[in-house]
Amino acid sequence: MIKKALLLFTAFAAFSCQSAEELKTEQYFAEGYQLYTTNCANCHQADGKGMASLYPPLAGSKMIQDKIAMSCIIKNGMKDTIIVNGKPFSRPMPANASLKELEIAEIITYVNMKWGKDSVYTPIATVAKALENCGKN
Repeated sequence: MIKKALLLFTAFAAFSCQSAEELKTEQYFAEGYQLYTTNCANCHQADGKGMASLYPPLAGSKMIQDKIAMSCIIKNGMKDTIIVNGKPFSRPMPANASLKELEIAEIITYVNMKWGKDSVYTPIATVAKALENCGKN
């Protein structure tokens, strides 16, 4: 019984030492992983390396660091040919119109932390502002 109480206390103490931003980052990463697996991995693959010449890799792509563009692409899809790592990809990406701003922020957080060397979450405000301006440039 004492061991169990000590273990619970230790876990609580370790958990409570994280800042609110660290907790939010971990939450967005975990939720983003689930959303990526459900909505993106079928084409971009679990390892982010894409699929042959059909679907572009996210791992190693500079495009993922443009959170504004990524927000618009995830929500509205994409029909343009893009060049990733010197290779053209012209297969259209379908829109994910049902995804909420929070879910898009979580996916972008996961992708950038996993393959873009980012270390903090993408705020919902970044996605909201991006979606307001999609296609206005």
